[in-house]
Amino acid sequence: MFKQILLPLDFEHQELCPQVLESALKLCHPEGRINLLYVNPARIHHVAAALLSNELLDNLEQVVRQQMEAFMESEIPEPHRGKLWVKRGVVYDSILAQARKHGVDLIIMPASRPGAETYLLGSNSSKVVRHADCAVLVIR
Repeated sequence: MFKQILLPLDFEHQELCPQVLESALKLCHPEGRINLLYVNPARIHHVAAALLSNELLDNLEQVVRQQMEAFMESEIPEPHRGKLWVKRGVVYDSILAQARKHGVDLIIMPASRPGAETYLLGSNSSKVVRHADCAVLVIR
């Protein structure tokens, strides 16, 4: 059983949220917490990054935060509700940094189906698996 679980949410793979959440609830210690993280990579990897204003990013992150709060309230039992973070940056770096900073002992994340680009660069989940200091469960 794990006391600090981190769920990095990826809104491109919402179909995997039920499996990720089910795994987190099964593996959570009776006194454990489930924490949520969303990383906005728009400034890092997006072609139009220079065109994105801080105001636009702030508005997007506010909407994401509201969605995450609603998800936490509706899906995670109150005794297991942890913290919620919205960050900007490189996805896998941000996941690893939050896990280390907050003493996470399990990261549960969805995996995307591999495309041609992941064979050369690697996916966020594979980078987290290789570099995490804690257990990582990848849900497909």
